[in-house]
Amino acid sequence: MRITPLLTEDVVDVLERQHSQIRGAFAKAALPGPGRRKAFENLVRLLAVHEAAEEAHVHPKAHRALAMGSAVTARRRREEKEAKELLTALWRTGPDCKGYLRKLTRLAAAVQRHAAREEREEFAALRQAVSARRLRLLAAEVRLTQLYAPTRPHRWVNNELTNKLAGPLFGPLDRGLDVARHLRAQLSGTG
Repeated sequence: MRITPLLTEDVVDVLERQHSQIRGAFAKAALPGPGRRKAFENLVRLLAVHEAAEEAHVHPKAHRALAMGSAVTARRRREEKEAKELLTALWRTGPDCKGYLRKLTRLAAAVQRHAAREEREEFAALRQAVSARRLRLLAAEVRLTQLYAPTRPHRWVNNELTNKLAGPLFGPLDRGLDVARHLRAQLSGTG
């Protein structure tokens, strides 16, 4: 097992690794079979906590630090809002309903376009404009936020303030619902 030293990895490293994990999670969520629901729930959780941390910490820092930060982060927030609406619709229908793969494919395309633009326009510029020390601290902020962030999409939670206010409320609530669903699945023999 590889343990990444917490203060040597910067926020760009953390988020790019998560982008890779999300791409893999989309592939697993598309596979048919009994593991699809669990893969789907894992994908939703990855996307929800990832975006919550970006919206609460990364985009605000980019907004303030980059020369064109306002324009860049406005575009990223619009993309995230679109993806969150697609994710919410997919969450409501679930992996067992008609049209799941079509909706999943549409969401995957939107998320992957967004991630590529983030990496190209925002992350590269952050590395130029922000000190290495601050980027490492920002990575710690992102990790901490992801520990208590909501595990499912909440459409109106899509900026710095709403993420910082809603995270401590919806994060534990979502996690409690996740545990209850898991226990219900265990008791019914489907988990």
